[in-house]
Amino acid sequence: MDTLNRLRSVVSSPIKEGELLASYTSFKIGGPAKYFCVAESTDDIVSLMGVAHKLKLPYFILGSGTNVLVSDNGFDGLVIKINDNKLKVKDEKMECSSGALLSKVVGQALASGLTGLEWASGIPGTIGGAVCNNAGAYGGDMAGIVDMVEIIRDNKIKKLNNKKCGWAYRSSIFKSADNHDIILSITLNLKRGSKNEIKAKMDEIISQRKQKDDKYPSAGSVFKNIKLAPEEIKDFVSKYSDLPENFSAYATIPAAWLIEQCNLKGKKIGGAMVSEKHAGRIINAGQATAEDVIILISVIKQKVRSNFNLQLMEEIEYKGFN
Repeated sequence: MDTLNRLRSVVSSPIKEGELLASYTSFKIGGPAKYFCVAESTDDIVSLMGVAHKLKLPYFILGSGTNVLVSDNGFDGLVIKINDNKLKVKDEKMECSSGALLSKVVGQALASGLTGLEWASGIPGTIGGAVCNNAGAYGGDMAGIVDMVEIIRDNKIKKLNNKKCGWAYRSSIFKSADNHDIILSITLNLKRGSKNEIKAKMDEIISQRKQKDDKYPSAGSVFKNIKLAPEEIKDFVSKYSDLPENFSAYATIPAAWLIEQCNLKGKKIGGAMVSEKHAGRIINAGQATAEDVIILISVIKQKVRSNFNLQLMEEIEYKGFN
């Protein structure tokens, strides 16, 4: 039995060939997947993973495609888009299927009078992707609220508590190159709060986000902010006295500030452009290719390194590149 039929034999969902991935990513960039399936359940995911492992078929899991850049050549393997989006609240805990949109999780927290997710208001993507990347903003992150993560590891379903998730700044054990765990569900540990106060905070954050939104396709922040040691931040402040005070207070230099100081807002390569509203974003200003984005990323990193002697690191993930 060939690969396509092997895959089709284990799931009821259609297995497509040559499906263009651009329509499944927020960048609207990406070539065809050799095989593509929308998995509707945990059983589908487990079955597909079993076949992929047996056949040594490359694969990756796609949520809502908000933090990923896919090669113009596509992906020479199996792409599984998770479409399982169940939510369940019990006391101060919320159980979420990994495919649940983060916006839906935030909305459920508000409806249930649970605080702890306000910082995630307006962030696109799925809860599974947010956990993988340890998404965070406005002083909060996933590491601070995750109780348990259910995964597939070595074709077996296992549960990891918070301490075993290997949290780091905008990263986790699930993002490391040698990790092949598949996140199935997440349990969040939240707190009771005032619905009015929760809503007010969410509205405030969404309002701030809208001011930075330029309505073009993008993958959000392309680069991680730079964390410095106490002595390093003192040295940096002495060199750049116009640095906003809150940067030094948190020993963090936002990538967007560095890029803006390099006068790169509006810088364009092909259809890819540094956002004029938020320098930390690269937008698809029209028919951008993955190659355009990669060249622009290289230009940005070189300029920041030359001007500040700091190395920017990407927050986005690359798929389909050799």
